[in-house]
Amino acid sequence: MKKGPHINTGIRKLLEIPQMYNLKRMIFGGEKYRQWYVDSFQIKEGDRILDIGCGTAHILKYLPENIEYHGIDMESDYINYCRSHYGHRAKFYNEMVGEVYRDEWKGYFDIINMHGLIHHLNDDDSGHLIELVFDFLKAGGSAFTADSLFHENQSYLSRWFVSKDRGQNIRTPSGYLQLVEGYFDTVSSQIIKNHTRIPYSLFYMKLSKN
Repeated sequence: MKKGPHINTGIRKLLEIPQMYNLKRMIFGGEKYRQWYVDSFQIKEGDRILDIGCGTAHILKYLPENIEYHGIDMESDYINYCRSHYGHRAKFYNEMVGEVYRDEWKGYFDIINMHGLIHHLNDDDSGHLIELVFDFLKAGGSAFTADSLFHENQSYLSRWFVSKDRGQNIRTPSGYLQLVEGYFDTVSSQIIKNHTRIPYSLFYMKLSKN
């Protein structure tokens, strides 16, 4: 049986409220990591950025004004929040991953962000996502991911916290790498540990298209 995108019952339901989602981020910290993550984009003036699973578009806090930003998320409350707070500098779309294919986006984006998205998707949906991302990237562009991770020599606490994530398709490093195999010309990756106030592991990938 395929797993759904995430658990949204009990206390996890609260994370669908934009203010609670942002509060969790503030409590757990990780601002230094977020700055590092965005710095890895190597953004240039005028770059076109697509953020799939944009949440509350917190990433805009770290992005320069002179870029073109498009954010997609399936949660209508998130998108309403984004439009209210950032509608003056970005465009937002309330839809599922791959629900709409825009021909004008083919080969359009310099950077595509998928932070915290793939571990919410099963293998079939992840494959569809990766195909879309490859189509939408321009030659010379790169996509970036960071997802909850199970790995060797992981501490008990880190594994426990990761297991409580809303996403129900958390993988090992090889599991994530297999999803992108055969698409991109260059794939670099690393395991990120203890990037917040709690022990928690992420798997980071940079996927580049020549």
